[in-house]
Amino acid sequence: MRKIGGIVIIIISLVLALSSALNFQEDIIFANILLWVISLPLYISGQIMKTSKSEFKHRGKRWIFIYLFFFFILPLLVYLHVSYQDFKESIFVDDQFIIYESASSKLGVISLVGFIILIFLCAGRFLNPGLERKGLLNVIIIGTVIFLIGFNYFMFSDYRGIHKEKGLISSNWKGEKDIVSYEEMEGVFVEPYVHYAYFSRTSSDETRFSWKVTFQLSNNKKEVVYHFPIVTESSLEQMIDIEKIAQENHLPIIVGEMDQETRKWFDFDLELEGLNEARYYQFFQVNNR
Repeated sequence: MRKIGGIVIIIISLVLALSSALNFQEDIIFANILLWVISLPLYISGQIMKTSKSEFKHRGKRWIFIYLFFFFILPLLVYLHVSYQDFKESIFVDDQFIIYESASSKLGVISLVGFIILIFLCAGRFLNPGLERKGLLNVIIIGTVIFLIGFNYFMFSDYRGIHKEKGLISSNWKGEKDIVSYEEMEGVFVEPYVHYAYFSRTSSDETRFSWKVTFQLSNNKKEVVYHFPIVTESSLEQMIDIEKIAQENHLPIIVGEMDQETRKWFDFDLELEGLNEARYYQFFQVNNR
């Protein structure tokens, strides 16, 4: 009976901890109170009831470290990453931006890769509290944190986007802006295609309908490309805004034809996401079957 009671308390504590993790972005103070004041004490009490004080002293450290990684460290890292991106966007983006991307070049990938590496390092540290040479791992974690702080500081001004009035805006890490007005464009080309999953990529990668928008510039300037990796309601709204701006500035907008394979994934993803098919059919100029 004591063991069953301990399991019930552990389940309740995990439900509260999950609620805390999900609320990190909305209310970090409430989330931490829920975690540290209510959930964690319940979790420890439940583990003691389920086993014994002596076994908890022997194995409790590992249980608590695992608990803290999933319900505190991981949500905290995600919270910091998202908060940085939100703050950066609030500084540079106004309501006239159709599309905003937090990096103007491939250098922006370094931040995301570093963030993922940090998660794996913390997982190695917290999921294996008895790990040998953990002092070295702690140093590596601290070094990665310092690198990410410094890198994101220097890359704060790096972003790009499509502005309704100004055109294509690109700012490098020095804060130097390059603005291409709509008068400097020759046309817009929309190319639908199928993004195929690869085993060499992350497990989150999957085959899906995607498309890219290419802004063809005059005066032999390099074309500018924006990728749309997944069908969503917001991405359709963005495309409609781009189409409207192209028409207002007398720019031809050409939508490429879909082959049978692309059309198959197009229909499948629309149905899977439960989107307004008619609007997508109209924009991509395909007939409803």
